[in-house]
Amino acid sequence: GYMPPWPASDVGVPLQHSMALDQSEIDAVVAWADAGGPLDVDPATPIANSVEPAVSIRPDVELTLAEPYVGSTDVRNDYRCFVVDPGFTEPTAISGYEFVPDKDEILHHALAFRVDKTSAEKLRRSDADDDGSGWTCAAGAGMGVGALGGGGGSPTTGTYSQQFMAWAPGQVPTQFPEGSGLQFAPGDVVMLQIHYHFVHETPPDQSTLVLQRADGTPDELDPIEYSLYLAPAEIPCTPDETGPLCDRDAELARLNGEFGPVGALIANGLHAMCGTSVDELAVLDGTQASASCDHRVGRPGEILGIFGHMHELGVHYRMTLNPDTPDEQVLLDIPAWDFGWQLNYQPTDQVILERGDVIRVECTWDRALMAGEPKWVTWSEGTEDEMCYSAITTRRIR
Repeated sequence: GYMPPWPASDVGVPLQHSMALDQSEIDAVVAWADAGGPLDVDPATPIANSVEPAVSIRPDVELTLAEPYVGSTDVRNDYRCFVVDPGFTEPTAISGYEFVPDKDEILHHALAFRVDKTSAEKLRRSDADDDGSGWTCAAGAGMGVGALGGGGGSPTTGTYSQQFMAWAPGQVPTQFPEGSGLQFAPGDVVMLQIHYHFVHETPPDQSTLVLQRADGTPDELDPIEYSLYLAPAEIPCTPDETGPLCDRDAELARLNGEFGPVGALIANGLHAMCGTSVDELAVLDGTQASASCDHRVGRPGEILGIFGHMHELGVHYRMTLNPDTPDEQVLLDIPAWDFGWQLNYQPTDQVILERGDVIRVECTWDRALMAGEPKWVTWSEGTEDEMCYSAITTRRIR
C-alpha cells in the first residue's frame, strides 16, 4: 500500500476528492514515526484497502494496443503513436475515461485524440508503413489543438483531431458530470501518442484506454471540450556551469536532431505567442528560473478539469483566472511539484469561463535538481527538457 500525496495547496479554489491530511492526522503519523514505527499486527499481514476509490468508471469499451510495443535504449525518448478503434457505428458520447499503463516505469506521458473517419485512414497507412506496433510520430502531436490552434489539425499527422486526454504519472480515472459527454461520430477512432522513456530496459508495453459510455445520445448532452494553455521555458546554465550545450543555439540544434524541426520550433513559437523573449526569461534567481503566459479564453464553459504539467526540474506551478483584477481566482496552485503525482483537479464549486477571460499559467524550475551534462534547458519533448503545459476541460453550456 501507499499514501498518495495531495500536491495542490489551499491557495486556490476548493477542489474535489482531496487526499490532504489535516493537522491531527499529520501529528498522528509523526508521533508513530518518532516512536520507531511500531506495528500492532504480524508484519506478514496483507494490506487491505478499506476505502473505495473516489472516482471509478465502467469499462464499457477497452482499447488495448493491438500488439505490444518494444522500443530500444538507443532511442531514449521514444514517441510512438497507435490507432485504437472503439468500433462506434452510431453517434456515441463518452462520459468517462481511464488510461491504464501496462509498464508505467517507462511511460512519461500519453495523449489521446479523437480522429475522424477520413483522417483515420491516413493514420492506418502510417501504421502499416512502420515496422512494429504503431509508428514513430514526431514531437508536438497535440500542439495544433486548443490554445495553439483553436481545435483544428495536428501537425504530426496532418489530420483532423481533437485532444481529449493528457495522462501523466499519478492520475486517476476521469468522469464527466451527468448530462455531458465527449462526442464521437460513427467511424471515429482514437490516436494514442505515448512518450516512452527508455533508460535501462525496454519491456514490452501494451497499455489500454478505457471508455465509459454516456447515458443518452450526443445531441442530448452538453459537449466536452479541451483547451491547452502553455508558457515558454528558458533555463540557462549557471555561471558555474560550462559545456557546449550551455549555448542555446547548440541545444536547439540537438533538439532538432532528436525530435525534428518541431522540437526547436515550439521553444521559439511560444515566445511569439506569449509576447516574451529569451533574454527576458533567461534570468536565474540562484538556480531557479520562472515563466508565465496570459491567454484569452477561446472556449467558454463550466470548468470540469484542470491539469498542469512540468518535467523533473519543476518546483512550483500555478494557474489563475483573470489575474490582477477584482475577480481574480487561483484555479490551481502546486507549491512543491512532484513529477510522480500529476493529477486532474476538479473544482468543488462551479467556475464558468467566459469568452475573453484571461488564464495565466506560471511555472518555476530549479537547475539544482538537474543531473547529467550541463545544458540550456528549454521547452521540448524529452524528459530531460522542460515544459509549462496546462489544460482545462470544459462543459459547453448550451
